[in-house]
Amino acid sequence: MERFIYRDFLAHFDSQGAFSCPCGAVHTVSIRNVMVEAGALDRGAALLAREQEAGATIWVLSDENTERAAGADWKNRLSTFRIVSRVLPASPRPVPSAELADELAAEIRAASPALLVSVGSGVISDLVKKVSLDTGVANWCVATAASVDAFSSATSAIHVGGFHNAVPAAVSQTIICDLRVIEKAPDIMILAGLGDLLAKFIAFLDWNVSRIMTGEYYCQVVSTAAVESARLALSSARRLKDDPRAAARAMTDAVLTSGFAMQAIRGSRPAASAEHTVAHFWEIADAVPVEELDLHGILVGAASRMILQGYTAFYQSIKDSMPRTEGRLRRYDAEPSWEQSMEPGLKPYAQKVQTEMASRKFDREVLSERLERFKASRQAVLDLALPILEELTSAVDLLAGMSYPFSRRELGINDELCLLPCRNVRLLRSRYSSFDLAYELGLESTIYDQIERYVRSR
Repeated sequence: MERFIYRDFLAHFDSQGAFSCPCGAVHTVSIRNVMVEAGALDRGAALLAREQEAGATIWVLSDENTERAAGADWKNRLSTFRIVSRVLPASPRPVPSAELADELAAEIRAASPALLVSVGSGVISDLVKKVSLDTGVANWCVATAASVDAFSSATSAIHVGGFHNAVPAAVSQTIICDLRVIEKAPDIMILAGLGDLLAKFIAFLDWNVSRIMTGEYYCQVVSTAAVESARLALSSARRLKDDPRAAARAMTDAVLTSGFAMQAIRGSRPAASAEHTVAHFWEIADAVPVEELDLHGILVGAASRMILQGYTAFYQSIKDSMPRTEGRLRRYDAEPSWEQSMEPGLKPYAQKVQTEMASRKFDREVLSERLERFKASRQAVLDLALPILEELTSAVDLLAGMSYPFSRRELGINDELCLLPCRNVRLLRSRYSSFDLAYELGLESTIYDQIERYVRSR
């Protein structure tokens, strides 16, 4: 029997969905059924027939692509129910905006369905989970690609006021992943799923660096599950052409595990770090004019490769050097405030920056303490960073061999929009990362300069 890491992870939880973890926290997840197999559509339809009375209204959301992939097939299997459905256009691609969520919620209230079903793995799932919370109607998900971890997470990526926001959502009670559907996903969706998995290595590194440098809460069980499932999925990608079903199975396992890990700690720390900050900025700024490549996972993968360049240069630079505390503190004292030094290109996002920076607690005293902590912990940081970056390099090389669209020229992003979020990761997200460590050591230019050289060469 094939191993599923998501099953190993869920096995920690009791019948009430709780897990008293060695990290000291009590984690919770909310899930009733997960089906990952060829024929899951059949099993899911049979389960629905047992759980809902004949004639009950089932509201289904898809778009034109996911309707062809599985939506029509799924609805045909529900002949004993009254189906109310909405099929969004495939082009232009639907935007998961607060306005669209409100529109769908009004439609659902008018239909009074017994259950909501999303047919899709990213935008569609996010929208249904959001309106499920807003309307109080439970939801299921029929996944069509292992391209993102949306369908098992407890948040939805919704655009509010022009900004990308991870907002609370109602998790899907049942998740149906028919491998016959997922293995036939378009190549670009498969690449998007693999690109999103690169983030798990950066997330693992940055969460651990924050644990060492700031004492941030950390859960080894959750963090290890997320990165280990990504490892297995990327390994299976080597056999994608020879055994597409095995690759689909491993990728589905990885995205499910990632979503459940986020549920468990009620946040995206196990799955996302600086690369998501950059990718979300590109999404908000409509930086990618090539529509077929303007996919969340594709952008995360591209950002991950850029950040890999900067992180590798930074961690190599600190192998044989120690910070000089007094000199760094003098430079800090002379620095202008972030408000005074904010780049003109960032001004349209000033409200976002203000919100993120307001949640940071950083001053001269904190900087001094961090410098001393680094002196005591440098080797531990390097022992953590160098192997994970080497592993990420191998994963990036694998995807490059699969013609992954890593370069900003392929994506159509201009140099300035490509680099702007990289220079401002610390302002755009109040989550400690290697960018913060580099700033504290006075070495942030080591990261930025290497990223810029990489971007301009592509």
